[in-house]
Amino acid sequence: MGDGKKLKEYLDEKGTNVRKISKATGISATTLYSIIQKDSNIRFDFALRLANELGIDVNEICSASPFSGTIKEEEIYPTLPDGLNGALDGSRVKTYLKNSMFPLMYLFGKNSMPDVDNLLTSFYQLDDEARKEVVDTIQLKLQYHRDPERAEQIKQIKGW
Repeated sequence: MGDGKKLKEYLDEKGTNVRKISKATGISATTLYSIIQKDSNIRFDFALRLANELGIDVNEICSASPFSGTIKEEEIYPTLPDGLNGALDGSRVKTYLKNSMFPLMYLFGKNSMPDVDNLLTSFYQLDDEARKEVVDTIQLKLQYHRDPERAEQIKQIKGW
């Protein structure tokens, strides 16, 4: 069963529908219908928003972690028509950073920035196997050590 079918099952289980979840997450209904109909993978950032809104773990509806090496760049960024590939990459990256990463970094606070920078720099240098182990460890820790206040703050970031 693919991500689209899993999403549909959770929507039904939670008593909601595509239009409601679209409005709550800011993900277009057309995109969600397409994911469900084609039973395709869900971009991780979309899956995170959906999971937060549905009150489930992101791994329940997203089979490909952005850190596992199994997700392709065209799944991270929407595919553009022929001849336009790469034309908007810089703009999309800036929009992502502005809407997702900047608010998250703001939550960390300026005194934590060197630690966050060191974490990202260290993570970047790891090979794929080690990255997967780090992500798996974080997921395990979140099961028992999730700070409810911080989790709620993450949900307040528009679009998450």
